Amino acid sequence: MLNDIVKENRYPIIFIGSGISKRYLKNFPNWEELLKEYWDKIGETQNFYSYLRSLKQDESLSQKKNSEKDFYANTIAATYIQGKFDDLFFSEEIVIESLSIKDAYQTKLSPFKYDIAERFKNYEIRDGVEEELEMFKVFLSKAKMIITTNYDTFIEDLLEDIDAKPNVYVGQKGFFDQTLDWSELYKIHGDVNTSNSIVINEQDYLEYDHNSVLLSAKILVNMIESPIIFLGYSLSDRNVRELLGEFSSQIPQEDIRKTTNRIIIVEYEKDKSFLEEEMMRDQELDINYLHILTDNFTLLFNQISKINEGLSPKEVLRYQKAIKNIIVSAGSKGRLDTVLVSPQQMENLEEQISDGKNIVVALGDRKNVFVFPDIISYMHDYLFELNEYLPETALSFAAQDGSRITKTPFLRYLAENDVKSLNLKSEVIEKLNNKIEQTSNFEEFKKDLNGYFKLDFDNLSSIIDQNFNFNRECGIVAYNMDKLDIQEVQKYIQETSYPQFVSSVKNKTNLRSSVRKVFFAYDFIKYGAPKKI
Repeated sequence: MLNDIVKENRYPIIFIGSGISKRYLKNFPNWEELLKEYWDKIGETQNFYSYLRSLKQDESLSQKKNSEKDFYANTIAATYIQGKFDDLFFSEEIVIESLSIKDAYQTKLSPFKYDIAERFKNYEIRDGVEEELEMFKVFLSKAKMIITTNYDTFIEDLLEDIDAKPNVYVGQKGFFDQTLDWSELYKIHGDVNTSNSIVINEQDYLEYDHNSVLLSAKILVNMIESPIIFLGYSLSDRNVRELLGEFSSQIPQEDIRKTTNRIIIVEYEKDKSFLEEEMMRDQELDINYLHILTDNFTLLFNQISKINEGLSPKEVLRYQKAIKNIIVSAGSKGRLDTVLVSPQQMENLEEQISDGKNIVVALGDRKNVFVFPDIISYMHDYLFELNEYLPETALSFAAQDGSRITKTPFLRYLAENDVKSLNLKSEVIEKLNNKIEQTSNFEEFKKDLNGYFKLDFDNLSSIIDQNFNFNRECGIVAYNMDKLDIQEVQKYIQETSYPQFVSSVKNKTNLRSSVRKVFFAYDFIKYGAPKKI
């Protein structure tokens, strides 16, 4: 059951279908609804659902199972709609503002797929889902690997918002590559930024099915240690059944409870406030799985978010990349012996790890391995102005922390030091400049904040007195930072925000992202808008 999965403490592989985007995004269609939109665009006189019915009654589908007929009817309909839409575009009866006939012809783009990509590029969050969405972000950050059939960028956008953006692979890309299998997102049906990658018609699915063995192999390798969770799909969904069929043929027969804990299928049931768990068996596919019915996804996300292997998948990826680069670089020069312990030492290390002893691994120049801060020690040193780290060490950490949009305060070091005399590496300067360029003034910062935080106050105590949840309180404090007393804010940060940040980092919760906004806004107002180095 779900508690058993949490106790096993292994980051899961998560499959995400259209039901998830439909839950959180306004006017998000399922496959059939999307085809209906484009049926109307091509001006067909026949009723769309009458057309689908006629396809399902056609002799060519008579031998198909009922569960498969919807899928095949949709692919046939998509093929027809695409052909008609593309013809209407090239005959100038349909106009796409951002695509010219010349560009479509020369780049061999399908106007139909291009228009679908444009349709999904912009989305709007539904009202009233903000708190559940925050827990969904934490849940996603615990995924070792995410696989989605959705075209939109909703998932990677959520992860980027908490500084956990994964490596993204579109279509079959990544299945042929030697990847690290941590913090990866596979968009197996295409992506809005590469419209021709979209899988929707008969030929698309033939090609997808031909290469699906690569996906199955990728998952099966990781499935030895990680459970798989399906979200946003129904039990009858062809994507789910095809994958489960592949797993069934490869998974060794074992204790039913252990097998069930490998695969979890979560389905939506309106107004069900608890998690209804049932161990089930699909006789047709010869596979066991845990079936969960609920409308309380927050409860589900909270449970899975308890899984904690010590580092997040994103953090594991960073270490793997660093170690791999060290080995590849030294190996190409015949100098692996200078960066790795000897095989004899390695045997001793493995024994010590097995015995549960604490092992420290140092990365750096063997002549000068120095203390490099983690995020907690960095923030503590910075916010309390302890100056325990050299400015070049602190700035190097700030440059490497997350991506260019990560809210890391470092402006005090620029204000108090002659930065050009610090001999920073060129890549450190480049990354710091990228962060500076991302938010060059406070109004830009305020504009980018979620509307959930955009309430006007002119003093700190008035915000605190409202008793908002702490996530929202942080966002509102950050939004109003230019109107607050900076000394009061400093005390608030040291006594309230920083302890909450430490707790959030240690417990791997998403609150740290909101607290960072307070630190960042405080830094901006106290030290002024930065100039590029």
